[in-house]
Amino acid sequence: MEENHQIARTAGIVSGATLLSRLAGLARDQVTANFFGDSSIAAAFVVAFRIPNLLRRLLAEGALTVAFVPVFVQTLAEGGPGAAKKLFRCMFTLLSLTLLVICAVGILLAPEIVSLMAPGFSPTTARYELTVLLTRLLFPYIFFIGLGALFMGALNSGGYFAVPALGPFAANLTMIAAIFFFNNHLEQPILSMVIGALAGGALQLAVQKPSLRCMGLSLRPKMNFSDPAIKKIIVLMGPAALGAAVYQISVFINTILASFLPEGSIPWLYYSDRLMQFPLGIFTMAISSAALPALSRLAASGDQAGFLASARFALDLSFFITIPAMTGLIILAEPLVTFLFQRGAFTTHSTAGTAAALKAFALGLPCLSGAAIITRIFYSRHDTRTPTLVGIGSLAAGAGTALILMSPLKHVGLALASSFSSLVNFIWLFIVLLKRERGFPLAPLLKELTSYVTLAAVMGVVIWPLGLWAAASGPTWALGLKTLITVAGGVLIYTLLALITRRPQAIPLIKLFHRRFPLKY
Repeated sequence: MEENHQIARTAGIVSGATLLSRLAGLARDQVTANFFGDSSIAAAFVVAFRIPNLLRRLLAEGALTVAFVPVFVQTLAEGGPGAAKKLFRCMFTLLSLTLLVICAVGILLAPEIVSLMAPGFSPTTARYELTVLLTRLLFPYIFFIGLGALFMGALNSGGYFAVPALGPFAANLTMIAAIFFFNNHLEQPILSMVIGALAGGALQLAVQKPSLRCMGLSLRPKMNFSDPAIKKIIVLMGPAALGAAVYQISVFINTILASFLPEGSIPWLYYSDRLMQFPLGIFTMAISSAALPALSRLAASGDQAGFLASARFALDLSFFITIPAMTGLIILAEPLVTFLFQRGAFTTHSTAGTAAALKAFALGLPCLSGAAIITRIFYSRHDTRTPTLVGIGSLAAGAGTALILMSPLKHVGLALASSFSSLVNFIWLFIVLLKRERGFPLAPLLKELTSYVTLAAVMGVVIWPLGLWAAASGPTWALGLKTLITVAGGVLIYTLLALITRRPQAIPLIKLFHRRFPLKY
């Protein structure tokens, strides 16, 4: 129970910090949409930024974090602070060298990378040449974001969650400032986003350094790559890269396929995916970031009962949040996209394409979130092989579905294929989890899952008229106000229904913000 309370408290802290980061990221996307819309220039940047963004997901939310945290926690428990500090210095040195090599290779092979990522871009066009240039300029971003992932893993293991979660907030603000400051002073205005991305990545490292010093962790290089702990992290990282990022790789595949579709398809998928990152970043990644250290400690101590209880708690919590979030995104897709992006170069046509993709992406949100939690459960056991094998199968299913759906449904078919891939990934992982973890409390989880679907359906029926009202034409401020009222109404209705039906997840979440909430649980 204490670990569950810790997971909930930590998830609340990370959610709050991540909310600020996502709001800043949303503001960045609004500025980008205003200046560049869904033009070929915007498509060039999206493609060029996809590789660094994919590697960021693989490292910060995937391979490096999930491989490093369990081993770091185990080293700290068995060898003490001294051994943990040495492990961090060795990992910092090895990762720095590796990232420098990756950046150099990426810059050298930029034309080949662009041809692979966007085969629909003809090499004789200006769009292709711009994409190659942007790819080369953006590759150093991987160095900053990779080290940031290592810093985050170490800080999370030591109980520091807010500062790593706030790093992207500072990075997004930097990108916004760069666009406004450099946009009118460059021959190619899109380069302002490159300047902002690189400066933001460096700033994201800088804001974490004081907390590292508080933990006693040094950035002085240490060349001891024969350390068994280092070898273990490397062994775990390889398969973890795929297992923890099935959704991101499916988005990457979508970018390749969308390059063959009508102009605008790539930006529509990008903006809709960015809106999907709101509930994913604020809640799912917060819960999984909080759960991994807690589950790793329980696994290391041999507390099987506590491990199963915390695993079920994390899954339950993710469904409690993402099922109503899915409902809200589907109902409010048009007014959300209109209010957030439709201005400047982003037209009503752009809104229609983005909203359609958002609805398709939202269908997979609960499964995407559940799969992310289950992978953390496996990683806490130092098992990265299982999520990898399942991930390969899920990606194959998603890619095949995308090829079938892209012709009749265009970019919406690609988004639906991603949701289908998430569904396959979750069901497959969950079946394996039940076989591996004997005694997992399945019946209580299914009971709560059924109740969340019912409550979300009731909420959806109530706010559907509000969604139609919010989508009605009018000035931007009125549209924003109506959308905010509808969102607040949905949250209030769902929360009240959860309290009335005494759903166990509702009260701990409210206590994150009201510590003296009177009900017992």
